[in-house]
Amino acid sequence: MSQPFPIRILLLLPLLVAGCRDFARSASNQSPPATEFVLAAGDSAFWVTSDAKGVHTRGAPLNLALVGGRFVELYVVDDDHSFHGAELIGQRVYRRDLRSGDSVLVYTDSVIPRIARDYARLHPDDEPVTPDEDVDENPLWRATATLDLRSAHGPFVSYTVHTDIEKDRTPLWHESRRGVLDLRFGRPATLGDVVGADSDDVAHRRAGVLKTTFDSIRGIHDERGVRASAQLAHYHVDAGSFAITTVDGSPAIAYALPGAGQGDAGHMLPLPPLAFSEPLWWNDATSSLPIASVDGGRDLWRRGAYSVVVRYDSAGGARLAIRDSSSREWPAGPVASPARRIYWLDRPPVDRDTRHALSKAFDEAKTYGDGARVAASHRPKQLSLARYLK
Repeated sequence: MSQPFPIRILLLLPLLVAGCRDFARSASNQSPPATEFVLAAGDSAFWVTSDAKGVHTRGAPLNLALVGGRFVELYVVDDDHSFHGAELIGQRVYRRDLRSGDSVLVYTDSVIPRIARDYARLHPDDEPVTPDEDVDENPLWRATATLDLRSAHGPFVSYTVHTDIEKDRTPLWHESRRGVLDLRFGRPATLGDVVGADSDDVAHRRAGVLKTTFDSIRGIHDERGVRASAQLAHYHVDAGSFAITTVDGSPAIAYALPGAGQGDAGHMLPLPPLAFSEPLWWNDATSSLPIASVDGGRDLWRRGAYSVVVRYDSAGGARLAIRDSSSREWPAGPVASPARRIYWLDRPPVDRDTRHALSKAFDEAKTYGDGARVAASHRPKQLSLARYLK
């Protein structure tokens, strides 16, 4: 006589549980895909290695770029032009070759040195401070530049610089602009350096975007009834105030009008990005860029039979994982946000000298202090806004 169906299930249950336990144990023993890469995220770098032993992640406060097949570290340091009665701190940017250890100055702030010359002319009795001297507790002038480096696109790295200026206890004054550095030659990049043959087309479209932007601002009033267009007097057209970005995975130029003035007038006025045809240098950059989800909550890099995933949470955190072709994932830990690009070290395998240089750089980064580490360039020619306001 056959037993009722429920009884048969009860008899089979121990076998089913044992089978699930064995399956789970087998799955947990699976190895992650073999890979090795450096993830640039936020202001840090994360060296990730996965193999039969598991996933290992090593982080360091490094801003890395790959120039001519060689890793370089980008770092910012203070450029002190202070007097006893004036605290004047600019910024410098250096590029350090990880293999040779040689550092090259690629940017020096031009605003703070100009202010220092003005102060020296107006206060001939004051003298610059020496390294072991301090500025007066209540200086007559105070000017400080803050430079932020973005991640590199091939041999180029974009930056923004903001300067706070206070003279003779007058209201605080701000100046802001953006730009791009050419790491190959250690100098500011021109539009032609970045865009190549499309530079004339981009410049022409920039003029159209400027006119459209100003037309949209006309007639807008703030809560006090002041015309928004009156604020345009605080901005000027600077052909070098742009950054490199992407639009639907293609390279683009993001212009911003530099601002100078009190309050919000000292911030930049961004313009819509302008896409351009992919130049030769973009071929090396595109493989390192992620595919972003529509909602911005995830970045994905596909690499043959596996993928690298970074997920963002509402609190601004990010977590890294490696995924195989069956969508099984292995967590690699938290990383800085946002994740910007990946430098692949597995195909082809990185050479021994580069591996040693990277390892040394990660070790040395542990000793870095909180202070910035290097700064500028000539000021690009300023163009009048008049022709765009007609």
